[in-house]
Amino acid sequence: MKGLLKGLAVVAVLFAVAVLLFHEKDTVAGRANRLEIFYMYNEGEPQSDWVLDAAERFGKLHPGLDVEVIFAGRDVLEKIRPRLIMDNPPDIVNQGGDILRVLMEDGLLEPLDDALASPAMDRDIPWGDTFVGHLQDLYTFEGHRCQIPVGLFCNVIFYNKDQFERFGLEKPRTWKEFLNVCQVFKDNGIEPIAADGTERGYNIMWISAMLTRTAKIAHIKETALGKEGTSWTEEPFVEAAKLVGELLDKGYIMKGYKASKWPAAQIRWAQGKCGLLYNGTWIPKEMKEKLPKGFRMGMFRFPVVAAFPDADGMKQNIGAECYAIPKGAKNKARAVEFLKFITTRSECKQYIKMDIAPAVVGGGMPESLAGLDELLMPPYGFMRGVAGISADSPELQEWYRQVARDIWNDAFLGKYTPDQMCRKMDEVQKRFHERKEALEK
Repeated sequence: MKGLLKGLAVVAVLFAVAVLLFHEKDTVAGRANRLEIFYMYNEGEPQSDWVLDAAERFGKLHPGLDVEVIFAGRDVLEKIRPRLIMDNPPDIVNQGGDILRVLMEDGLLEPLDDALASPAMDRDIPWGDTFVGHLQDLYTFEGHRCQIPVGLFCNVIFYNKDQFERFGLEKPRTWKEFLNVCQVFKDNGIEPIAADGTERGYNIMWISAMLTRTAKIAHIKETALGKEGTSWTEEPFVEAAKLVGELLDKGYIMKGYKASKWPAAQIRWAQGKCGLLYNGTWIPKEMKEKLPKGFRMGMFRFPVVAAFPDADGMKQNIGAECYAIPKGAKNKARAVEFLKFITTRSECKQYIKMDIAPAVVGGGMPESLAGLDELLMPPYGFMRGVAGISADSPELQEWYRQVARDIWNDAFLGKYTPDQMCRKMDEVQKRFHERKEALEK
């Protein structure tokens, strides 16, 4: 027993020494001659080549500066938390804005208001004025801007321009026009809509987008939070389910979609067997090697519903890949410089080569995403999260996971009628709020 205790004591001492050495090493390395970046991609992905090149070019502007990129992969948050706990954070962390929001709401990101008010690197205006629209407002906390958006993504409906020209089709603006496009495709032997029904996130996009076309986002939020007098059986919500249900009833979704696995539907669309693909603007990059030579891709936003003019139909969902500086970063000044560097218009050319839409005004747009810039300008506003609400608070995020996610997915798969879906929402949501209230007592 004594031997065991002695062994454990030795291990504890060695661990303590290792921690101290790690702290000391990183404290020294974190001085002005080192910039450490936790990056969300893996080595070998297209973005990894760019960030390494950008790091090298930035390093040449600052002789003696060692810029180290750590390829943390998508689980950046899990890998950075031990560093934050040890008060030894990297200088920059990169992930999707809604994911970094977790760190932001925990007070673990540096406010960047002063930096954003300072001059941009490549033009004589404040750095904060170089970003698209009010994008940064989506990534603020308690009035402070804490994240720098670099690449944008949105959900849009993709189409083949050659097919539209062949059938004399125009980009639909209303749901009625959209259904007409679907019917024309069907009449010409082309399945209107490509869908991988085993991809829950893609299924949910249809219901969540339609809700914003029949209701105000503020009312969707009130209903989710269980405000007295609200119900998912209200007309705008039932109608949203009915309109999406039309796609199933009219046979507009490709045959066998319920069992289709990614990327089968995307490939069918690229092959011209399906006419439309509702997905994110990462599709051009994702499908680059699978598109036929000469394929001309177009896009349009999710249609509005004319019968609900007071809904938030002019909102365009948007997200961004963002960068932030963790609280306590040892080289904040150089970190800010690096972020200014990668958001210059010249650097945007590198994003465009990767089929990424820059978040910078005047940064340009990839040819594959031509027209996206129109959706980011007035009269279109921005919304983030599912149905414009799920990223608003931890409570709404949990509500989405526990209440809406599976029901909206199942509704798209035809497991519920519209009325059944809305009654199910009320039923499950009631239990959700009852559990929450019980836990708070």
